Amino acid sequence: MKILYFKNDKCSVCGAVYPKVKNIAEKYSLEFEVIDVLEKPEIAGQHLVLTVPTVLIIDENNQELARFSRNFSISEITNFINRFLELTKN
Repeated sequence: MKILYFKNDKCSVCGAVYPKVKNIAEKYSLEFEVIDVLEKPEIAGQHLVLTVPTVLIIDENNQELARFSRNFSISEITNFINRFLELTKN
């Protein structure tokens, strides 16, 4: 599982959410990639990211498992990861 964090430097919310999402990646030992949509619009387009911040959780085959965009809470991300890990453990 990997977290993709889409942001841009002009977005104040992106700056505030970034350390919290990074902490989640560290807590669960997940790969974490930050993509600035202004610097890499082609990657944002490939993932159909139209707003920031956007957090995508993808599997080892680069398939999207979950998407959190614009208005979301950090607990929504952790709840999804916990549920996913619980389901895959069985």
